[in-house]
Amino acid sequence: MNNKSKLPFLILSFLIVVISVNPITISFLPKNPLVLMASHYALYFAGILAGASLLRLNKAFVIPAVVPPIIFHFPFFFVQSGINLAWTFTDYSTMVVGGVLLGAALRSAGKLIKSSLFVLYMVGDTTLAILLVLGFPVYSPPSVIFSPYSVSQFYDVSYFMFGVMNLILFVVLGYTLRKLLN
Repeated sequence: MNNKSKLPFLILSFLIVVISVNPITISFLPKNPLVLMASHYALYFAGILAGASLLRLNKAFVIPAVVPPIIFHFPFFFVQSGINLAWTFTDYSTMVVGGVLLGAALRSAGKLIKSSLFVLYMVGDTTLAILLVLGFPVYSPPSVIFSPYSVSQFYDVSYFMFGVMNLILFVVLGYTLRKLLN
């Protein structure tokens, strides 16, 4: 990729970060878990765009790249990120760094690694979304006593997650079909 073709991806990455991390969105975090979940997706995607545009790393960097989204979807860390600004900063910055690492390592990763990442992501997010849509208090009291979120707030979160998963699925299927047809 030459410098001219990198610029739109870097600008888009920067805009996604600015839209996701500002006083208005931060103020909604303790009130609406959908903002936090959407920020996770957006910041990780922004990191992937930047990493793919700027760096080339060994496939081994895929492992640390997936740690932030895994950790910050554990109930304790998810809720802490929504209510504590220091945790939010840690969450958001590691999401971007994880995305950068993944974006930079994807080109060197083989088909097996890429397909394994995709399947694990789909299984993990589907499981979480199903638990949320069924009303399990994954991120709410009594599971997380200090959580300001009610179980009913996570219905929208689960629908959003299904929407994002379907979008990613369609992109991956489209890319795969295009590769097969060429």
